[in-house]
Amino acid sequence: MAIVNNGTKVNLGAGQIPSGYTLPVVTDFTDHEYKRELTLDVLKATVQNADKAITLDNILTDVVIGVNKQVTDILTADLVGTNTVEAFSELVFLGHNVQPTAYSDFLNDTAVSYKVKVVVYVKTV
Repeated sequence: MAIVNNGTKVNLGAGQIPSGYTLPVVTDFTDHEYKRELTLDVLKATVQNADKAITLDNILTDVVIGVNKQVTDILTADLVGTNTVEAFSELVFLGHNVQPTAYSDFLNDTAVSYKVKVVVYVKTV
């Protein structure tokens, strides 16, 4: 068994993609056999950078907690003993875990984690 994770495509609104960020080139496919939506947490302290483009890249590629790592780990756990599979993800939502309340200072509250929603596409090879 092997997991081939082709990476994560970014499908966010233009306002959420920072200036200077280069969209990743991801080998995708349309003949997926399995599709799953995941909501993941990415610890802000691990990926935060003064440069927003680097932060977004870190959210996807950090080797400890990034989206690509988490997706690979989940697929490895879910597909134990299966044939070799190929997968890619599509980032469709990026937010954070601070929810506004009537008493919070939403714009000044510091998020602890980024909330990331991805759609994962999988097929056997």
